[in-house]
Amino acid sequence: MKKIRVTIQKYMGDILKYDAIEFGVSKNYLLNYLVNNYSLLRWKNIPIFEGEKEIIQFNLNKENENFYIEVYNRSEFETEAALIRALIYEYISQSKVIRERFIFEKLIKKIQNGIKYKKKIKIKFETAEKIVSPYNILYSSMEVSNYLFCYSEEDENYKNYRLCNVKYVYVLDEKRYPGDAEYLGKVREDFDPFLSYDMSVVIRLSGDGKEKYDRIKTNRPKLIEKLDDRWIVEGSEEKIKRYFSYFMSDVEILSPIKLREWFYTEAKNMIDLYKL
Repeated sequence: MKKIRVTIQKYMGDILKYDAIEFGVSKNYLLNYLVNNYSLLRWKNIPIFEGEKEIIQFNLNKENENFYIEVYNRSEFETEAALIRALIYEYISQSKVIRERFIFEKLIKKIQNGIKYKKKIKIKFETAEKIVSPYNILYSSMEVSNYLFCYSEEDENYKNYRLCNVKYVYVLDEKRYPGDAEYLGKVREDFDPFLSYDMSVVIRLSGDGKEKYDRIKTNRPKLIEKLDDRWIVEGSEEKIKRYFSYFMSDVEILSPIKLREWFYTEAKNMIDLYKL
């Protein structure tokens, strides 16, 4: 088993570590995957950046050794370290969405077969499995993550699943649920990972709350209408909880009542926790 050792910029190493955690793979797997799949390089000259560096090392899989030697011998790189640095640089230069699609290419192809032939698929997670009807692989507007948009007849609802959480995909010989054409088109044209379409929430924001809303864009509920002292925004329960929990006392949820009660309970629990 060949050991590869190379010095890279620290920011490059940080991205590799982040992706390994985010995508649920080992760093060794990730680097071997680069070797096995990035034989055609677009970047021969890597920009030189000043700053902190680090050394990474990994064991080249036995099945990769002959392929790696062939790629290196055919390349224009003077050293093996230069080749590995180029592989890493090409990889990290892509957006996170593209990097994720690259790593999970085999899963995506199976999902796309299900979509193409309008078949149901069985998807396996770490500890569970689901049979769903797939429609699209979509990504959020901030290009943070890829999602499998599908319908679960078991849950009687449309679902989004993070692509990196899917471990295996099997295409079944069973026709998929046709779905509502208008709704499918709406999701495709204006994708929301939380599927918040037509879910209205009435809120009241303080001055600081309005500044936070303008500044914090990730998972931000869409503004529908501004009234005298209230705003109407579009967001599912999960989206509203995740986004406005950071606002603390700078937001008041007015309706729906169920969501208002959830924020009240969370605020009360916090008061009890910090009671002097």
